[in-house]
Amino acid sequence: MLQYRNYLYLCVNFWRTMANELQQTLARIINKSNILVEKYHVLESTNSKLVSEKEQLVEEIEQIKRENERLSQEIQYLKMARALAPNLDDVENARSTISTLVRDIDKCIAQLNE
Repeated sequence: MLQYRNYLYLCVNFWRTMANELQQTLARIINKSNILVEKYHVLESTNSKLVSEKEQLVEEIEQIKRENERLSQEIQYLKMARALAPNLDDVENARSTISTLVRDIDKCIAQLNE
């Protein structure tokens, strides 16, 4: 009977130890899962902010592309306008040619009147 009591005492102690270890393990798992949940919420919040920032940057890129396209078109128009517009040398040459032609016409009219 003494052996049975010793055996029973050992079994009870064993189960108490196992139960205690199980409670400690369960407590550690609960703590770690709480930490994981907190980290998940932080990451979810960060992800949300990053997605919002990405959308803003994409919109800004699109706006810059439109502005770049508009400025490129304006540059093309200015190049064409400059190519069509005379420079100062051409204007002076044209004026001198017109002056010469007007003098020649005046001489011809004077000769016709004589």
